Amino acid sequence: MAREATQSLENGFRLFDWYHISWLLLTALGIFVMFQLYRKANQLQRKKIRIYWAFTIVFLEAIKNIVLILDNTFWNGSWPFHLCGLGIFIVLAHALVKGHYVDMLLYCLTMPGALMALLTPEWTNISAFSYLHFHSFLFHLLLFAYPMTMLVAQELQLSIRKIWQPIVFLCITVPPIYALNIVWGTNFMFLNQAPVGTPLIVLEQFVGEKHYIIGLIGLVILFWLILLGPIILWKKRPY
Repeated sequence: MAREATQSLENGFRLFDWYHISWLLLTALGIFVMFQLYRKANQLQRKKIRIYWAFTIVFLEAIKNIVLILDNTFWNGSWPFHLCGLGIFIVLAHALVKGHYVDMLLYCLTMPGALMALLTPEWTNISAFSYLHFHSFLFHLLLFAYPMTMLVAQELQLSIRKIWQPIVFLCITVPPIYALNIVWGTNFMFLNQAPVGTPLIVLEQFVGEKHYIIGLIGLVILFWLILLGPIILWKKRPY
């Protein structure tokens, strides 16, 4: 039976099968361990942890690209222009820059983007024994765990009034990335079409291919309402 499971993993895995759920449980365990380490650290140690964490994510992305280049499989779609790829720079900015300038970006963009990547991964058809498969899970695990740890540690200054920050970020990044997708034949941030095997297919079927981008915008707004709801309720709590 173990042999059959191993052979099956050679061809990848299915969403929410035992293997996928195992990675999700590992993610939850990783967040718990990282938060415990972070919680017990003093301010100087926390700063070092954030920097090491951010550069580990950068290092993982660099190694992935080196592997692709050596394997002669690097292509335009390998550039970090997905939402999670942009999350690399958001995490790096949070770790290095003083202040809370990117807290809302972490909360509204990086955290939900990495979570959705873990829940509905695109790499289901890649062998579970390949580097790219392992990298994809570990990369998104660390990318999701970072804002979650900052959130639970109460180190993110979140406000409904700052919603303009992720809006401006998307207004700046989405148009050129959408254009690049057309020129390069890529699908960064899943802007031009719904990726196969993800819930976005249902969205595309519901709104139609021509209105997919409008439906995607509506989905983002819905996500933000869910994320910002607790903040609004917290602000209105009685004292």
